[in-house]
Formats: sequence, C-alpha cells, structure tokens
Amino acid sequence: MPSVLVADHEPEVAELARRYLERASMRVLVTTSPAETIRVLAGQAVEAPGLFVIDLTMPGLEVRAIRQVLAPAVPVVFLQHRGEARPHGLNSPPAARRWLTRPFSPRALVLAVAELTHPGPGQWRPSGGAERRHDVVLNGRAASLTRTEFALVTALAGQPGRVLSRQRLLTALEGERGKRPSARAVDVYIAQLRAKLGAGAIRTVHGVGYVLDLDGAPGVPETRGMPGSAG
Repeated sequence: MPSVLVADHEPEVAELARRYLERASMRVLVTTSPAETIRVLAGQAVEAPGLFVIDLTMPGLEVRAIRQVLAPAVPVVFLQHRGEARPHGLNSPPAARRWLTRPFSPRALVLAVAELTHPGPGQWRPSGGAERRHDVVLNGRAASLTRTEFALVTALAGQPGRVLSRQRLLTALEGERGKRPSARAVDVYIAQLRAKLGAGAIRTVHGVGYVLDLDGAPGVPETRGMPGSAG
C-alpha cells in the first residue's frame, strides 16, 4: 500500500485530502507543521513516506529548506496559490513532480498522487518505443487506460463538475501527445473510457461537451504506469 505524507497548514484541507487518498487505498500521514514537514522529508521520521503532498503556502515553510533535503527521486505533489510562479529548483526532475493550485479538487489530488505511484524497481522498465499505460482499479475491477485515455480523464478530473468542450479536450490531448487529433477522435476515446470505467463515469451535455462524474462510476481510480500500446 503506497504511503503518502500530506503537509498542509489547514487541518480541514489536510483531513479532506486524507479521506480521499485513503479511499484510493493509500496509507496517509498528515502534518501541519513546517518543522515536522522538513524532518519527514529529510528521512528523519520513523516511517518514511514514498510520496509527499506539500503545501508551499504553509506559513514558515521555506522553499530553501525544501531544496536542501528533497532528493530528486522523491515524488512530490506541490500545492501553491493560483498565478504564482513555480519556485526555482523544485521542478526537477519533472517526471517526479506534479503541481496543483489552491483551492484544488480532492479528486484531482488523487489522480496526481496516483500518477506518481509506480511499481517497485524491476517490475517495469520502459523498452524502446513503449508508452506508459495506466491501470485503473474500480472497486477491485482492473481496467487499463492508454496514455491518451488517461490524459482525457486527467483533464476532466481537473475541472470536477464542469463541462469541458471538445475543443478543451483536444487542447489537453495536444499538450499530452504533441499532436492534435480530430474532434471525432475525442468521441471515440470517450466511448472507450465509458466501456472501461462504466457508462455513468462520463456524462454528455449535448451541444456543450463532457463532464466527469465519478459519483456515477463504481469507485475512485487508482493508477500506476506500465508499458502499453499507443492510445
């Protein structure tokens, strides 16, 4: 079971994050103290989490102190105020970092954490031309998503309850894949996702677009990277 430290200066926000992450089968530790956050991040705690969610808006938590103890291989989801520039030296390596703005969706946090949670060493090594695929576990039922399908779910989960147009989803896919698919391709991928996640997971708002409704799906997705085919 993945272990996650949630460091947030607002106890109610930390508690909400803890509940959602535990529903996604993760063991969660919580701290609201800058000193304790740095201590755990430096590996000085009894139990060392495998992943961190760090609130950069926490009063007294200095970016300099984080840089001094943060190992490059440690996966972190950073939380910051909307519109703020990412602090220098915290985004490396990009593959081990995710960024969310406050206020954030708990579901978006679960997806960001799950995306950083990989199998242990030796269980997966990328081979030439192999693309990451994502397993999604819904109440014990596993489904595999291609990178393209996962990009769509991530885009929808980033705006919970909000209808996203095909144009917005095309832009998300273009940013993920570096190329722009056709508008018709979005409909095809949505159909594939419904077949895998359940018909109620993604609703169509006719004439507008699509909205993610995980309350209508069998459960909260937990993902991990593995080799697969292109989406």
